[in-house]
Amino acid sequence: MALDPARGDGHDPADSDIPESTFAIERSAIRRVTAEQVDISRSAVAVATFDRGTIRQSDAGMVVGRSVAVDEVRVGVLISPVVRGEVHTLLDMRSAVAIGFGMVLGKLFVSAVRALARKLLP
Repeated sequence: MALDPARGDGHDPADSDIPESTFAIERSAIRRVTAEQVDISRSAVAVATFDRGTIRQSDAGMVVGRSVAVDEVRVGVLISPVVRGEVHTLLDMRSAVAIGFGMVLGKLFVSAVRALARKLLP
């Protein structure tokens, strides 16, 4: 099951006559949610993409949003500049930046050791 706010009658979702898409989901298993605003409670979601959202006591594979409020949520990948509440992630923006920074530093260190070894060893 996929939820998408797009109307099936050929209208562009960006048209001004179409109201903002808002979904409230409770006790469901959803493959994909794409909306302006969502409210998810006690559900399992594979992918959630939204501007503003609230997720309570749920599990999610991937959450992408501008502002996310969470309460007792487990997420695989969380991409959002604003996160409020208790969330457990495998990978979020902060850890992704830290991993990338660590990889760059590690590469520089290995390059420096190789250059030093070439200089010292004939």
